[in-house]
Amino acid sequence: MNTTLRHQITEIRIPTPTVKPRKSTILNHRLQRITALAWLAALPTLASAQDETTEFVEPNAFEKLWSYATLYKDDMNPILKEFKLRGRYQGQYWNTDADQGIQSNWEDRRSRFGFDAKLYDKKFEARFDFQSNDQFNDFYDGLVDAYLRWKPKSRLGFTAGKTKPLIGQYDWLEPTISEPTFERSQIFNQLGINRAAGLTADGALNEISWRAGVYTNSTPATTADPVTKVASGKFGGGEFGDFTDGHSFTLGAGYDFKHLLNLEKADFRVDWLHSARFKSDLVNNKYDDILSSTFWLKEGYAAVVFEGYYATGGDYCSSSKKSDGSDVYGFFIQPTYDIIPDKLQLVVVAILILRVKVHEGWWGNRVTRKKSQPIAF
Repeated sequence: MNTTLRHQITEIRIPTPTVKPRKSTILNHRLQRITALAWLAALPTLASAQDETTEFVEPNAFEKLWSYATLYKDDMNPILKEFKLRGRYQGQYWNTDADQGIQSNWEDRRSRFGFDAKLYDKKFEARFDFQSNDQFNDFYDGLVDAYLRWKPKSRLGFTAGKTKPLIGQYDWLEPTISEPTFERSQIFNQLGINRAAGLTADGALNEISWRAGVYTNSTPATTADPVTKVASGKFGGGEFGDFTDGHSFTLGAGYDFKHLLNLEKADFRVDWLHSARFKSDLVNNKYDDILSSTFWLKEGYAAVVFEGYYATGGDYCSSSKKSDGSDVYGFFIQPTYDIIPDKLQLVVVAILILRVKVHEGWWGNRVTRKKSQPIAF
């Protein structure tokens, strides 16, 4: 009898103990993920910041040429910080073909030479330059700018010498090399304002700015004799006037409201010039009072300037002609757009001039006659 032994094998499974991770391990893992994500998000910003700080733009040939005009520059010098030459030349060719004949010529429109200097921690700025006349018949034909400017604080300044009267922010006070047109508007050209010897002050507090000045109207613009109109070409013939004839003063205020419109530039200014004129005055001699207002906006590649003028108590010139009582209103609008930044710009100018003549009628009432000039583009 065969007996078979069967063994029953029972599989015994030993459960694997579950080990719960510590809270600190979970936090460390999450912090690592958060840190990695933060670095990834910050990479574009860090890259652009690195580009801004390390990018070097090679100066072009013209910039290298103009840099030679800086003869001295040392920020460690306590007296003279910088000394550089300044100059300008503008020539133009004209040609006319009419029934009376054909004429053409080359005109040396502007030619100036001088220097700029910064002294005493750049709190003092000196400028001196002179001009030549057409065809360079006289290499020296009078001073253009000759003044000393003191800035005791960053937003407070005083200027003494021959300088521009503080009126007409865009069309007059802005340097011509920064304006997009070849000439100033015809509105300002007829107001009789020119550089004069005087004393000015300007300052700003937050968004509000102010300025004022007093000038002598006897300041000559050239070395030409007022009567014969013949230039002497000599220095020392009273470039700053004699301070005995008429005088004028300016007063103005402005407000910077770009923070309200969220624009790159948004300025509004109003300036007033009053002139106590004499018949022998050489500058500021056509109107008793001139008021200017400037509204200037800029954002990105686009900008627009609105500037208006009102002049009252005027005459055609100072000398012997009697005042005709003409008042002048005028404004211009100048929008610009940078098609190719720093290379190609579109500029449009619209100008309107209105002359109002006021006189007394025999019945004692004021009579006006208006003459307007169409808008010019």
